[in-house]
Amino acid sequence: MRALLTPAALLGGYVLLWLLGFLVCALHQRLRRVPVGTDYLVVLGAALDGCVPAPTLAARLDAALDRLAAEEAAGHAPLLLVTGGKGPHEECTEAGAMARYLVARGVPAERIRREERAVNTAENLRFSAALMAAERPGYRCTVVTSGFHTVRSALAARRAGAHGRVLGADGPLAHGPYQLLREAVGTALALLLLTGTGVVLGLA
Repeated sequence: MRALLTPAALLGGYVLLWLLGFLVCALHQRLRRVPVGTDYLVVLGAALDGCVPAPTLAARLDAALDRLAAEEAAGHAPLLLVTGGKGPHEECTEAGAMARYLVARGVPAERIRREERAVNTAENLRFSAALMAAERPGYRCTVVTSGFHTVRSALAARRAGAHGRVLGADGPLAHGPYQLLREAVGTALALLLLTGTGVVLGLA
């Protein structure tokens, strides 16, 4: 029994260090200044309520609208790129629901681009990067997502070659500690699959 205590303590210590490190990274992403002057505001998809954005996704869209206003006030005119396909229990694509939400709030339809194939964060960024590069070579983008999701989004953006920064719609704990814990575990698993280790030396 005593022989098992040391490995268990070490494992628990590693898990705690990872969670603390993840929280620090999420807070860093939250506090990091994202300058205006971008070609695209990329809004990552999330769950729908029927064909209407659920609260988490609505918060991302509202943050994108606030950012759009700031960009326009500074003399810029970015396009909004909404990305997200149709989940197994969803009635429509996330991108379609997001586009309707934005149009209902005054965004001209011609300012919106839809990416309707992605089913996860990696695909969100990979498909969006390809769309932006084809339409505007040399583009810059700002990726808008939830605060708890910024770390994994920054890693996915770097891997996809998406040229820009990640903006959190809210704080990393805005949706409760469970969501942050779940995201920390998901990010760790993604890193293990991607690199074979759980070590991250930097973020985009």
